[in-house]
Amino acid sequence: MARSEDKAAAQNEALVDTRVDSFLVREGRAIRPDLHRARFGAGYPALDDAPQHGEWFPRVAVSGVVWRPAPRLRTETTLWVPPTPDPRLHPLTKGPDLALLGTLRAEAQSHGADDALLYGEEGVVHEAANAALVFFDEEGPLMGPANWVLESTTLRATVEAGLMPKPRRAEIRLAEALELQAWCASALHGWTRVTRWIVEGKMVQAAAHTADPANTADPENTKTGRINARLWESAVDVTAR
Repeated sequence: MARSEDKAAAQNEALVDTRVDSFLVREGRAIRPDLHRARFGAGYPALDDAPQHGEWFPRVAVSGVVWRPAPRLRTETTLWVPPTPDPRLHPLTKGPDLALLGTLRAEAQSHGADDALLYGEEGVVHEAANAALVFFDEEGPLMGPANWVLESTTLRATVEAGLMPKPRRAEIRLAEALELQAWCASALHGWTRVTRWIVEGKMVQAAAHTADPANTADPENTKTGRINARLWESAVDVTAR
């Protein structure tokens, strides 16, 4: 019994040590850094050396922080539907499955997409490989089952700011998902509209975003763009505790 308990403790310790966090930092400020710290848990390193100029995308781990220049941001997302279901072993912890998710994103990009859809054995949609996924029907926002969806700091910040109702949980199957308006939520890109799907090698136009004006050439003139702007208006010093 003691040996099995020791093994379980070692596995838990290894899981803790693989936790990671990352989010956009602009001019030394970030959206709700407190939520990132709370989700990560014990061992979150200090961010006192945060650059005060430019855009950064730090990789935060128990071992420390690596300050990486932020990649180019996008305002729309194309999602690729892979042929196999969600491969994650630890869907509620950010970090342990990072290599798997990185491979999925690379595959998605090879198909002309930005990210990959994660779904279960029965075809129920979970989320995107590197973003939360929120759908909209006539009753409001909805998202996948809680036991398969990582807590999204961007979504929580949006709901707590009164910019969106809390999404209800639902079992959304792929066929239904393709017919619903969808947004991705990322701590890097913020909210982006899902505008295309790639299914079995074919590009499928996503459901129209009816809340947006007909001319959406200006990303700030979309609902997602306006929410992102509101969130950044309340951004705080990334070192705030």
